[in-house]
Amino acid sequence: MQPSDGPTPVRLAATLSHTGALPARPGSDEPARLLDLAVAAEEAGVDQIVLSEHVALPEVVTGHPGARPGDPPTRFPFDAAEVYPEPLVALAAVAAVTSRARLSTNVVIAPLRPAVLLAKMAATVDVISGGRLDLGVGVGWQQDEFAALGVPFEGVGARLEDAVGACRELWRGGPSTFSSDTVSFERMYCSPTPVQPGGIPVWFGGSARPVVARRVAELGHGWSAMGGTAPDDVAAGIALVRSACERVGRDPAEIAVRCSLPPVTRADGSGDLLATVRGAAPFVDAGATVVQLPPLTRFVATAADVGPALRDAVAALRA
Repeated sequence: MQPSDGPTPVRLAATLSHTGALPARPGSDEPARLLDLAVAAEEAGVDQIVLSEHVALPEVVTGHPGARPGDPPTRFPFDAAEVYPEPLVALAAVAAVTSRARLSTNVVIAPLRPAVLLAKMAATVDVISGGRLDLGVGVGWQQDEFAALGVPFEGVGARLEDAVGACRELWRGGPSTFSSDTVSFERMYCSPTPVQPGGIPVWFGGSARPVVARRVAELGHGWSAMGGTAPDDVAAGIALVRSACERVGRDPAEIAVRCSLPPVTRADGSGDLLATVRGAAPFVDAGATVVQLPPLTRFVATAADVGPALRDAVAALRA
């Protein structure tokens, strides 16, 4: 959301997820290294480096994050066997080789972790990175994943909100006390605490729904719109967030909005990165403050191509 005193330049996010099959050089079987890609992204001028998450997936994955009861069966667009680094662990490593770019999860499935452990891990990454973490959280959707971890899928929304509330309390510094239906502790210390004043910014992932808007307004710093959300739906979601902010007496200009750009494909089937970036305009007009590129493997053939491609993307967005 744009602040009232004038427009803020839109920022560019690049995901390093789904790059495990990207070779390090032409004709090589050696995979690209995550940290090399992170350095290339920062040097290219990318504002936010993003990692998504699945802890475990069944061999055949059906459904998708935006599916609703009654929707026809669909196949998950990514291979269940692909590399999915644990995002907070990986971002801690990325923090060691970068110095400027924000680091973000989009999203970490918060109900899969004990809330106090999530608070500790996120705070550790924030300290290591010098205060550069944006914690994107969501409820998850793959019920087999929850079952494999021995975590009930029922009540994930309440557990997400309780986890964020508990994290925010612990990040203030102990002794901390928190009580809810799913998380309770009394006069506990959980160190380190985040570098960022007020704690780590929390972004809620999800579709344009009132429940997501309420979470953003009451507990969050940003809304990360689900991939595939159209500009009109982004605008509708922002309107919901504004209304929710008004109900709790909060300035909606404090809320950031991240949208995923739909990939543009050329006639030969290859991805057109510059056309994809030019497609940011309707999202920015709708109120997006951060636009996220699709997985880089749609646009580049090797790791060596990542830096030049992202430099072109940054220049195109600034133009």
